[in-house]
Amino acid sequence: MSQEWLNIQSFFTDHELLGAINDLSIAIKQEAAGVQDAERERRAKDARRLLKRFLSRLGEVESADSKELLLGVDARFQSLTDAIASARQDGNRYQSVLMKSGAAGAVPLLDAKSPESRAQLVDSLAELRRVIEQHQQTDAAAIFEDR
Repeated sequence: MSQEWLNIQSFFTDHELLGAINDLSIAIKQEAAGVQDAERERRAKDARRLLKRFLSRLGEVESADSKELLLGVDARFQSLTDAIASARQDGNRYQSVLMKSGAAGAVPLLDAKSPESRAQLVDSLAELRRVIEQHQQTDAAAIFEDR
């Protein structure tokens, strides 16, 4: 598969993840404000499912030996996991549960009901959004800019 095709796939994967992050974050904030929206709740359910898959896959990469070759991990996904690992090392800028505890610590927050856990989830999603947006910018530059 060509590098350009990997960049395009990665761009759309990032786009899907960003949509899920936004849908879930908005749903949590609306729920906290007492706003009921059936469509937003449906989208939040779909977002949780997608984010669980992503975080589970991320958790596999995080727990693997750094010298171990992981099947099904392309260069762009590896680049994203490296960016997340780098963010986890930057405790001054990234302080959420996801960045402190890794994917395994964030997965339970997706189904948590307490206000404190929901706030931790929103913080984790905001920081994940920042990393993914930066990653997507790299893909967009490779796809759309003439080189």
